[in-house]
Amino acid sequence: MEGKRRQQFLTVIKVLGLLLIIESGFMFLSLIPAAYYGEGDFLPLFISGLITLSFGLLGRIACRNVPTDIDKRLGMVIVSSIWIIMTIFGTLPYLLGACVPDLATAVFETVSGFTTTGASNLEDVESLPKGIMFWRSLTHWIGGVGIVVIVISFIPFIGGGAMALFSAETTGPSKVRISPHIGETGKIICTIYFVLTAICCLVYCLCGMNFYDAINHAFSTLASGGFSTRSDSVAAFSPLLQYMMILFMIPAGVNFVLIYYCVKGQFSYLRKNEEFLFYIIGILVATICIFAWIYPQSLNTESALRAALFQTVSLFTSTGFVIADYTLWPIPAVLILILIMFSGAMSGSTTGGMKLIRVLLLFKNAGRIIKGGVHSKAYLPIKLDGKAVQENVMNNVMAIFLLFVLLLLICIVMLLITGLGLEEAIGAAVCCTFNMGVGLGENGGFGSFAMIPQSAKWILSVVMYLGRLEIATVIVLFMPSFWRR
Repeated sequence: MEGKRRQQFLTVIKVLGLLLIIESGFMFLSLIPAAYYGEGDFLPLFISGLITLSFGLLGRIACRNVPTDIDKRLGMVIVSSIWIIMTIFGTLPYLLGACVPDLATAVFETVSGFTTTGASNLEDVESLPKGIMFWRSLTHWIGGVGIVVIVISFIPFIGGGAMALFSAETTGPSKVRISPHIGETGKIICTIYFVLTAICCLVYCLCGMNFYDAINHAFSTLASGGFSTRSDSVAAFSPLLQYMMILFMIPAGVNFVLIYYCVKGQFSYLRKNEEFLFYIIGILVATICIFAWIYPQSLNTESALRAALFQTVSLFTSTGFVIADYTLWPIPAVLILILIMFSGAMSGSTTGGMKLIRVLLLFKNAGRIIKGGVHSKAYLPIKLDGKAVQENVMNNVMAIFLLFVLLLLICIVMLLITGLGLEEAIGAAVCCTFNMGVGLGENGGFGSFAMIPQSAKWILSVVMYLGRLEIATVIVLFMPSFWRR
């Protein structure tokens, strides 16, 4: 038994070592803009990369002869550990580059990047050196597709444990594979993600962005992140670029499997997918409602419609880009935004939130309960895309919904204790629980989380981490039954 535990521990170290090597590679990639712009961040990034690479090689070499046997339980341990370890080393560029005032700020910014939350606690984003700002955007891009997906795609030694890692990493109630081979599924997802990012960057350049801004915003757009190179977010850019961002944020909220079928020309999958239809209808309905509420304030049809559509898509997909101070909008419009922040877009995408498929199933279950009250002896299965949904899937949906609500309420109470106002506490809790990136009150609109207490930053960092892994993956590690043989 002790030998088995030791082997599992060494397996975790081996995988984490590999992940740190990959993370160091992305840090070294940030040296390119650091060297080009020469703003004094080359050395901090280089040292950060060396430290991360050294620890990665140490773990990898020390455990090179350990067989990689990853079951579902060990997969949860590894995935839960990945985000903590990557955050620890991901803070190094900020700290060594003296870009942040304290550790809490560095951790908050790093967690927000990797979880694609996009909530910033930096007062003046534009003062960041270009290399470190590039690293900040890269954390979005890495977290969007998921570092585990990258690993299982290109690293052969994971072997049979790939599915265990994939299941623990990916969000949503079901884990759909494009190919029978999980490694092939990962490669297809990564290819789609990379190509969309490249096309997005090219389009932004053609529409007037310089290359540096374009690649940073492409990282944030396709990852549904929200970090921008400007303190006033994408309001700094032209209406044409804002429309292009809408165009690329929408597919970022679509399941990778559906995108794959569209690439193959099999568009019938879109028509048959209830979650996708719910997604598109949700965008249209929310946009129309918000437009109706904010139009009297602006009396400019185009700008009001653009603001309504942009903020709807941005928050539906959990991207968090901002082109208007929505905190000044009428209360009904703000409430609509909060509701779509709860739901998020499609499962199997880069977005946060509950995921639309869960919201759809919750509505269907409510309908079944109501019908069951009238027809108590009738068999009333819940169907999705014409297929009956298994009860264990419904149980998973109900459990995740309950955990999200509990986490949200606990977070609000804890933030109130730290001294935040009620509106700010609710906005910050929703923002970080559902990885949305924007808050309410002083932290909403074009504001940031720079002025909140350090204790609140630590709380929100933990909440972002739990929200990204949909809570259960982490909570289960604290159950004694999980560790029993």
